[in-house]
Amino acid sequence: MTNATLRVMGSALWWACGLAAVTAATAILVAPRIAGAHVLVPANAAYVKECGSCHMAYSPQLLPAASWRKLVTELDHHFGENASLDDAASTAIAGYLAANAADGASSSEARAIMSSLTADATPLRITQVPYIAGLHAAVLDPRWHGNPHPKTLAQCTVCHYDAQHGDFVSRKFSVSDEGFRGN
Repeated sequence: MTNATLRVMGSALWWACGLAAVTAATAILVAPRIAGAHVLVPANAAYVKECGSCHMAYSPQLLPAASWRKLVTELDHHFGENASLDDAASTAIAGYLAANAADGASSSEARAIMSSLTADATPLRITQVPYIAGLHAAVLDPRWHGNPHPKTLAQCTVCHYDAQHGDFVSRKFSVSDEGFRGN
């Protein structure tokens, strides 16, 4: 196992242990704001308009440049949808995303994302990034009875109420340990 994999697993284990330590039937968890715990808020008008019309305009810092380039070149079959753009818009959006991607960013989140990937990795989903997947390992586990309960991890704003402003740390949700008691 790589050091990056161990760090991701450690983060996920810490999170799971923290949730398992909840002794009340239900607890509300609100993470504190951490200075510098933000990613770049998308500022490119074309990207926000074209991509943000169907889903949240994700921060470019959540994927490496190669991933963004591949995603934009395959918009004709974008996760089961045809999201094709004209060549000028595709080129502009791809350029913006690649120029602001995780591999060129200095935020601690972008560095953690890149550290969790192998050199040849080109994830096409943000949820395929080991760092992000590790932090969210228990979110969709039905035994936690989370509320709110996102259908997929792509629904960032369900738990991260300030994600559209680049803040993926502040979150509010409740969990129950009922499924684990008596086991």
